[in-house]
Formats: sequence, C-alpha cells, structure tokens
Amino acid sequence: MALVASDLKAPAFKVRPARRGDAQGIVQLLNESGAQADAQTFAWIISHPEMEVLVAADPLDKVVGVVSLSHRPLLKVGGRAATIDELGVARAWARRGVGRELLKRAVERAKVLSVKRLEVQTILGLTDEVEAFFKACGFERAQVGVFRLK
Repeated sequence: MALVASDLKAPAFKVRPARRGDAQGIVQLLNESGAQADAQTFAWIISHPEMEVLVAADPLDKVVGVVSLSHRPLLKVGGRAATIDELGVARAWARRGVGRELLKRAVERAKVLSVKRLEVQTILGLTDEVEAFFKACGFERAQVGVFRLK
C-alpha cells in the first residue's frame, strides 16, 4: 500500500515565537504546575534582549506549551551560556511531542547563538519521569550545587 501526502497528518500544534498576547495563556499554563508566573514578568521577559520564548499553539492558536531560553556571556565557559528556564506543556497535551519539540527548538537556537553550555533547571524536583525525558533528549544530569539567598 502506497502512502500519499493526504495520509500524512500535520502536527496538531505549531511552534512560534511568543507574542505579548500570549501572556495569559503562558501564565496559566505555568501556574498549573505550581509556578508563580505573572503577566507583568512575562512582559519584561519577552522584551529582554537575552531572553527568548517560544510557544506551541493548537490549531486555534491557543498556547499549549512554552519554553524560555536565557543566554548571556559567562567567563567560566569562555563564551555564551544558556539556560532553559521554563518548559511547560498543558496537561491535555502531555505525551504528544510538544515538550520534545519545544526543547529541540531551544537547543537549535542555542546552537545558532554558539552557546558553549546549555542547562535545564527543574524547580519542582527531579522525578524519574522528568529525568528520563531529558536523558532521551540528549541531556545528562550535572553535578552542581545551587545555593539560594534566603
């Protein structure tokens, strides 16, 4: 049986740069997972020259996933370093390739920026599922200590 173009399904979502009008959807999505996101901070992030935000949107252009990448020069790596600060997918869209595609796009952008070190930080803890996801996407667990000022 031959496969024809009409048999191929387009992804149910598209990835695009975030826009100011996405604030409510992004904030809601991140807050679902316990974050403390707000529209004012999103407006600051989206206009910051060292921050990039991509969203996955459904066919009606509703935000179903988000990834943010911050990048800056860093002396200890001898060049630019980047951090994936946010990676979130709406529960209804979990396990449909949204997170993997957003992460892939962030990695591609980091390569364009000639990033020497790319990290992902998880705020809500490292579950076996989260660790398996990042390992499957080519990341490995780093041996670093993080200290926060109280």
